[in-house]
Amino acid sequence: MKHVFDETATRFARSIDGTMRAGHYARGDLFIGLAQRAFQTRGYVLDFGCGPGRLSLLLAKEGFRVLGVDISHGMIAEARQLDTRGLPIEFAMIEHPEQALTPAAYDGIVCSSVIEYVADADSLLQGFRRALRNSGALLISFANRASLFRWYWNKRDPSNPMGAAQHHVWTWREFRALLVRNGFEPITRPRYFEWPLDARALGVAFTYAGFVGSIGAVVARPI
Repeated sequence: MKHVFDETATRFARSIDGTMRAGHYARGDLFIGLAQRAFQTRGYVLDFGCGPGRLSLLLAKEGFRVLGVDISHGMIAEARQLDTRGLPIEFAMIEHPEQALTPAAYDGIVCSSVIEYVADADSLLQGFRRALRNSGALLISFANRASLFRWYWNKRDPSNPMGAAQHHVWTWREFRALLVRNGFEPITRPRYFEWPLDARALGVAFTYAGFVGSIGAVVARPI
């Protein structure tokens, strides 16, 4: 799996940069908005599976202290090219999740488009539970099985290496059950994104519609 992310790192980073320049980075807007409401002001946030670091950078610009970690050399190399001068942010390469999941270390954990690529999703969530302080929160996205656009894209391009690397897709009911059995209580409804109309007013109108966006994002707190 790691080689898939190494091979796509540069292309993925340039794609996000282009979206950000165009002013419609829906993932960033959504995650920053949720983080501002869920995380302690100036709290210590782990961006687990940070990829090329763009979301970590946005979090740091909002005043959070951020540690971005990833298993991919290519993704971390892209992240370390960002201009982070004067910001409370660092990036680290990890080989195993446990390297970053220090007990009771974080006020918030961000996990954006990661858990679907992990074989043992329960184990990862249990690690997040241990790594969060009792007052902390988890901001996590999941691959949405109910999305018509996910079905369409997979049918249109079944050879997509990112799709082939996924271990899981869930309905919201299934993902909520996964969170609860691993010590989390969702405190928001899922917000859906990653579909062709993300950047348009109609996309905002359908943000809670599970049959649309291919990815859902939710905030959960430790039980």
